[in-house]
Amino acid sequence: MRKISLKYDGTCIKCGRRIPAGEDAYWERDKGVWHLDCSRREGSRISGSVARGFASKGLWAAVAAIVILAFVLGGLVLAPIMVPKSTVTMTATVTTTTTEHSTALIVTTTSGTTTATGLKWINPSDQNVISWEDAAKYVGQTKTVEGIIVRTYKSAKGTVFLNFHDPYKGYFYAVIFSGDLKKFPFQPEAYYLGKEVRVTGKIQLYEGSPEIIVKSPSQIEVAHMGFDYP
Repeated sequence: MRKISLKYDGTCIKCGRRIPAGEDAYWERDKGVWHLDCSRREGSRISGSVARGFASKGLWAAVAAIVILAFVLGGLVLAPIMVPKSTVTMTATVTTTTTEHSTALIVTTTSGTTTATGLKWINPSDQNVISWEDAAKYVGQTKTVEGIIVRTYKSAKGTVFLNFHDPYKGYFYAVIFSGDLKKFPFQPEAYYLGKEVRVTGKIQLYEGSPEIIVKSPSQIEVAHMGFDYP
């Protein structure tokens, strides 16, 4: 196929219209001549067909992906039901990794697909946990004291007090001295206020009130959040 200028009048083999002499047209041996516009229109039709073909293939690919996903999800949902009860074990392993500023909780299971999420505490059955109301009974011992921080205060010297009772005098509290605040990547007096926590440390008595001196964020666990800080 090549482009020529007609010496004589011709008839377009594509649309049947006359092509006058002197006009440019396409010519191919044993086929004839045709308008340049007819060739472009045919190319557009071919391109449109190709595009529709690709769109159709894309649609079928999407349908196939949805079907496969449905089978996978169906297997995850139905598999625990179809497995005999005598062969199902759900043994969980809890691992904690402590750094200077935080402790990461890793929960794995030896079988099954259930993930242990939504735990209130990293170690719910910790025998060392006591209520803040009983802290005075364990002066001199290292315990984990549980309760809600209802009041906080930061002194002019930068010492932060986390109180479990208001009024605070005579009741258990946690104290963070200014020299240790650099270990906290947040304002403890604001972050801990109103939260249920567990504070771990040695219980001491100061002016008639039991206290734990907190030197690191890893000593305070927040309910449902562990040691994951903002």
